[in-house]
Amino acid sequence: MRVLALAGLVALSPLSMALAEEIPGSQYESGYWSGAGHTDDQGGFSHCAVSVGFTNGETLWFGLYPDDTISILLAHPQVKFRPGEQFDILLMMETGLPWEGKGEAWDQDFAGITFQEIDTTSAFLTGGQWLRMLGIGIDEAYDVTGLADALALANACLTQNSGSNPFGGAPAKTPPVPKVPDLKPKTGGIGAGGGLGTRPGGALGTPAPKPQP
Repeated sequence: MRVLALAGLVALSPLSMALAEEIPGSQYESGYWSGAGHTDDQGGFSHCAVSVGFTNGETLWFGLYPDDTISILLAHPQVKFRPGEQFDILLMMETGLPWEGKGEAWDQDFAGITFQEIDTTSAFLTGGQWLRMLGIGIDEAYDVTGLADALALANACLTQNSGSNPFGGAPAKTPPVPKVPDLKPKTGGIGAGGGLGTRPGGALGTPAPKPQP
């Protein structure tokens, strides 16, 4: 099992990805978690994200998008992926049944899965303390203490920066925090399938082309 790292001690690999453009003033923090709103390469609103680092260098990342999808990605310093590689993923907490669906590697460092329905998925993710994502070659349980508050801030960011109120401001005024990876869903929308029971989910998420660092 992996425990949360002290804030500021774990940074993303400089070889991971180019960094997204944060919306000025949109940064937020909650415990060990930090995040912000982000624009796309055209300067329009893209998503709100929140992430946390762990003691062994892993990073757990959540992206909330205006089409009511949430992406859950994991990076491990000893695991590399082939961009576009697909996986049969089981996402589980320590209680209840796992969710399953098709996932994908977004680049060489991050892989994960996208589910429809932010509120329903958030309720599942905050139903326990330990999260596991099986099927991508990382068999660890990660402490997600404080995730409920972190996702609430990201959701408030999404509400304030999308729809009829673009770049509406941050849910909380905090000092700037380290940027998160530039992770964007594939152009063309998210499909259905997978998930728990008849619930839609298990959709693929892949990044838009990224500039070289």
